[in-house]
Amino acid sequence: MPFTFGHEPTTSPDAARVRSARFAVLGLFAIMGAMLSTFLSRVPSIRDLLDVSVSGLANLIVFGAFGALAGLLVTGWSAAKFGTRALLWWSSFAHLGAFTLVAVSTLVESRPMFAIGHFIVSFSFAFTNVAMNAEAAEVERRMGRAVMPQFHGAFSIGMAGALGVGAVVSHAGIAPVWHFIAAALVLTAIRLAIIPTATIDGRPAPDAGEVSLGGPFATARAEYRDRRVLLIGVILFAASMTEMTAAQWMALAVVDDFEMPEAVGDLMYWVFVAAMVSVRWYGAPIIARFGRVVALRASAISVVSGLLLFALTPVFWLVPLAAALWGVGAALGVPIGFSAAADEPRRAAARVAAVASFSTIAGLMVPPLIGYLGEVVPLSVALLVVAVASTASFVLARAVRKDGALFGSRSARLRRVGSARLGQGDADMDEPVVAPGATTSTGAPDAPVRGD
Repeated sequence: MPFTFGHEPTTSPDAARVRSARFAVLGLFAIMGAMLSTFLSRVPSIRDLLDVSVSGLANLIVFGAFGALAGLLVTGWSAAKFGTRALLWWSSFAHLGAFTLVAVSTLVESRPMFAIGHFIVSFSFAFTNVAMNAEAAEVERRMGRAVMPQFHGAFSIGMAGALGVGAVVSHAGIAPVWHFIAAALVLTAIRLAIIPTATIDGRPAPDAGEVSLGGPFATARAEYRDRRVLLIGVILFAASMTEMTAAQWMALAVVDDFEMPEAVGDLMYWVFVAAMVSVRWYGAPIIARFGRVVALRASAISVVSGLLLFALTPVFWLVPLAAALWGVGAALGVPIGFSAAADEPRRAAARVAAVASFSTIAGLMVPPLIGYLGEVVPLSVALLVVAVASTASFVLARAVRKDGALFGSRSARLRRVGSARLGQGDADMDEPVVAPGATTSTGAPDAPVRGD
């Protein structure tokens, strides 16, 4: 039974309780980002200690994607059955044990142990991810304003901090096993201490008996027949590739292709994360100002520019610029994709589940693909696969608009609206013809036609 530390579950929290929950949930996101980057910061060392090629490492890492997939099938049922408080509590211990197993595998140089540990790490992370996002949504609902991007920004901040620590530890020559175990113990202790504060209620759902297994795939089955949902899923697939490949391969590409030490590889990935955090933190006003389509297309251009520079530069001093461009482009794709999927409130949960499955599929397909290509061409060149996906995202960007045809331009729709109004004016001269955005005789502005 999880301890409460004086923070009992409640359905009627006061403002102070909601405020403390907000900071605690921010802490949870930061901790999970730090746990992820602790592993990512030592990928070159793991590859060497396990004595595998790039493709061999990709085959081991893909076990983590299978773990995440298995977790997705039961997390919804588990959250309803046991509550988010219990999920966060018990998944903390599972994550600690699995992370320790991964650490020990690097000491004894056991590939099967690493694969098993990585599977359980991702499986337990799936439970944590669902529970902390549910609590973040609860905090946002209680506050009455949009703060969700800040929680995901905290995750990236945790990643950046752990990358800095990883670079220092690697430079000091400390073995991954001791780095991993120390980080896991410290972060898990903090996590257990703040879980009671982070969960305002967190108890099982009253109708838990009606919830079935199957996760997002069972929930979203009917939505796969909707063309817009499928196109948004492709966009999210590309966005997940953009972020995921940088996390898994950027540091190793710097080490192998530019002959730099592991600490420098970590530093280049830190530049990527810092750029991504900066844009993501101010993502809401950027999207509000320019619209989803423009923001998504600008992101795709930034990703492709960064990847081309990363793959083709003959000098290392351009790599930080490439990493920054890549990070800027990676920032908004995932938030835009999920927001677009949730536009229709009645079908939001099913549609979000449907597009989320594309992200999971990306996790299964992309690591081995990049790894196999990395055996034929330099790893930095193999990463250009992401540029192809980002180009597809640019082409399909209109799918994230809130209304309108999937492949019709805004100017064409404006012309159609104008033609319709002119026709109406011919039929009834009492009705004035008004340009979009102008005012009628009553002084009320005509509703503009939005492109996104």
